[in-house]
Amino acid sequence: MRLLSPWWLAALPVVLGIAWIVARYGRRAVPHRQHLVAVGLRMIGLALLVLALAQPLWIRDSSEKTVLFLLDRSASIDGQARVVQEQFVADALDQAAPEDVVGVAVFGTDLRVDVALAPLRVPQPVRTTVDSSGTDLAGALRASAAVLPTEGSRRIVVLTDAVETSGDARIAARELAEAGIAVDVIALDTGRSADALVTRVDAPVTARQGEDLVVDVTVAATASGDATLLVEAGDDVIPLPVTLQAGTNRVQVTIPGVDTGILRVSASIDAPFDQVPENDTGEALVRVLGPARVGVVEALLGEGADLVRALNAGGIDAELLDGIPGPDDLLLYDAMVLVNVPTPGEAVTADIAAYVEDLGRGLLVVGGDQAYGLGGYQGSELEDLLPVNSDPDDLIRRTPIAEVLVIDTSGSMADCHCGGGLTGEAREGIGVNKTDISRAGAGLAISALQETDRVGILAFTSGTRWALDLQTKPAANVVASAINSLVPDGDTEITPALQEALAALQEAPEEIKHMVLFTDGWGDDARSLDVAQEIADAGITLSVLGTGEGTGETLRRMAALGGGQYYPGRDLDAVPEIFVEETLRVARPLIAEGDFFPSLGAASQVTAGLTAAPPLQGYVLTRPKDTAVIALEIGPGDPLLATWQRGLGRASAWTSDATARWSADWVTWDGFVDFWGRVVSDVLPPGLDNPPEVRLDGGAIEVRFDADAPLDASGVATVRDSDGNVSAIPLQRTGGTTFEGRVPVSTSGAYWVAVTVETPDGLVAQGSNGLVAGYADEFAFREADTQLPTDLADITEGRVGPTAAEVFDPAPRRGAAERPLWPVLVAIALALFLLDVGLRRLVVARGDWRVWREAVVPARSERPKALTAKAPPPDEPEEPAGSSREVHPEEETLGRLLRRKRDR
Repeated sequence: MRLLSPWWLAALPVVLGIAWIVARYGRRAVPHRQHLVAVGLRMIGLALLVLALAQPLWIRDSSEKTVLFLLDRSASIDGQARVVQEQFVADALDQAAPEDVVGVAVFGTDLRVDVALAPLRVPQPVRTTVDSSGTDLAGALRASAAVLPTEGSRRIVVLTDAVETSGDARIAARELAEAGIAVDVIALDTGRSADALVTRVDAPVTARQGEDLVVDVTVAATASGDATLLVEAGDDVIPLPVTLQAGTNRVQVTIPGVDTGILRVSASIDAPFDQVPENDTGEALVRVLGPARVGVVEALLGEGADLVRALNAGGIDAELLDGIPGPDDLLLYDAMVLVNVPTPGEAVTADIAAYVEDLGRGLLVVGGDQAYGLGGYQGSELEDLLPVNSDPDDLIRRTPIAEVLVIDTSGSMADCHCGGGLTGEAREGIGVNKTDISRAGAGLAISALQETDRVGILAFTSGTRWALDLQTKPAANVVASAINSLVPDGDTEITPALQEALAALQEAPEEIKHMVLFTDGWGDDARSLDVAQEIADAGITLSVLGTGEGTGETLRRMAALGGGQYYPGRDLDAVPEIFVEETLRVARPLIAEGDFFPSLGAASQVTAGLTAAPPLQGYVLTRPKDTAVIALEIGPGDPLLATWQRGLGRASAWTSDATARWSADWVTWDGFVDFWGRVVSDVLPPGLDNPPEVRLDGGAIEVRFDADAPLDASGVATVRDSDGNVSAIPLQRTGGTTFEGRVPVSTSGAYWVAVTVETPDGLVAQGSNGLVAGYADEFAFREADTQLPTDLADITEGRVGPTAAEVFDPAPRRGAAERPLWPVLVAIALALFLLDVGLRRLVVARGDWRVWREAVVPARSERPKALTAKAPPPDEPEEPAGSSREVHPEEETLGRLLRRKRDR
């Protein structure tokens, strides 16, 4: 037995001492001898409770045997090796005893259980798949140990080619050895397939415009033969016939007259004997010294053209793009400019955030009618990245609005008629009730309005009915009554409802008027588009919320004609929130229009020397964040140009546009080119002429950075892989000004690398670069670690290459079975305490058992017998009359009660 918390035993003398003092000096109502028995039971119970707190464990040996087969299923394990794995497991199962416990797990970069631990007799093919792009044997061993029991003989049988790509299996084996788990290793001869792979592409980290670029490509091959090496650099494609020899081959390529910017150099090998195409490509990036390269993304055609012309005229290499590039191509730009771009998807926004924060590049967002609050920036990761908030005044506004919610209550709104498509027929309703959704959405939308707003609810089927007349926002109970009156029934006729809502809104005095149509779109109404145009001509906006069914294209065109938004409603659960968003979008004036002259704010290199600027005709309302630098203000102190540091990079926000709508006077201004050149230059990363050297070397990234730094400086490389995972890698100082490090390549794709060199006093130098890894480390040219199986077996007292018959031999060390004893001790202590209470409250005397038994057990019915006098035995003296023992009052009371019960 062992104790998990033995220090509790120190409390035993104290507890027993207190119990004895209480018993010694406390009142007693029972005889002295009976009182001593009760105290003894109490002391034993307390001692058992203290022992239970010490958590004693009963330890016994276990004869149970557990074997877990751990199968390597990484990409380096070919089909023949996998057959060998499954055959070995099948042969071993034939040797297992009936009580043996068996399990099967597979691993690559992660581990998954294929067959749970249980008595297993029938061999089964492996059906579980894992990520085969790497081999994490260390992680697999740790995860396997976690699923094994803690008792009996425990053994892990690993079938692997002993090629690790991550982790350290030897360290994991030491952890298993401490737990008493043996590891047997069976090394598989995978017989590497014929392979030719690009292991390195060596190019200068920088080059000058117009000069030839010399690139060295290293190709490893397992066989000899003719092949073609294809080198691509920008627009240049250079095919080279080569003759490969088994081993390492080096080929030098000259790329003529490179242009400025970031040049991607890619090399791929094409060999007839190559059977592993995943590792045929390598790449390097070269910065050709010259102007910074900036990508300008426009959401609407032509909105970024004036800005691109200005930047190019100012010496910045600007390229007009119609979308935000992916991670691979973002590496080619020093900064990105988003011109009136609405919020992109979450994945793209995450790339942009990492581009600025982790890679140290720049971002500038230019406003317009699709940016900031008008583009859905609120609460997004893009808003987090910018120095301004998109809610200008925390939802406080000044201008009242009039809004009519036009809600379809036809019979088709009762349920989700899924599968109808755009032109299909409605079928029997299933799923959620769409009228319930409209009720919830209408309630939330009205609650978001101010008390001065005007609102109405118009329900329609084949006719129309005002569930809530257009009026100043009524009390909550009136709204609830109107919403509850919405009941689905009848056909769908949209046009009459829109015409009636239009007539009501035309009579409303508010300047801002809006209409929200919620319908599933079933029905054929040829005039709906004409009515949408009439609504727009009346200065009223129309937005449409669909349900993902019916005539979706018609609804979208109606919203476009009405100048509002169209929501297809594919997720019906989100419709109530869309009601609110649409109401707030219209209710809050996020645009200020008029003639506004910018004014200087905080000191900035952008506005240095700026004495005058033309007026702007409008801007998007925003609020500056606490640490933002407001270089230019507009209107009543609103931010026009705001900048801040975000991670390793910088981000700026320009809240007006860059086109003729609001910036017509700026486009023709003499200072337009110089001003925008300064704005973009302010977010460009430092160290453009000294980027870190980033090379792919056989499944790992080598980072090298030169910086003239003091001796106490340290370097760190921040690496973002293709899955978005960010890690910080310390760099070793290998020379006076050189810092180097190596990063494993876990997956293929873009890798971004930002290097910072710092001293205790602050930043000394920084730079960023990256590359696109053509293949993961698993596909690199790696030899098996032949010593690994022996080391794992020696550390854990396992074996190398056991036969199938030896797999179920008992492990050298067994885990003992431990059972907690505290539940038993607590139960005994509880029973003793109950006896203690009884002995301290009830007097127990000689003869009480007979009395209690007679009181509880009914007397047997017997025939009366004649009474005869019986003389006492001669040797027994007659008890003197009046002689009796002392009777306690408690006994008299108990006796009377028992007699009464017996006499009933």
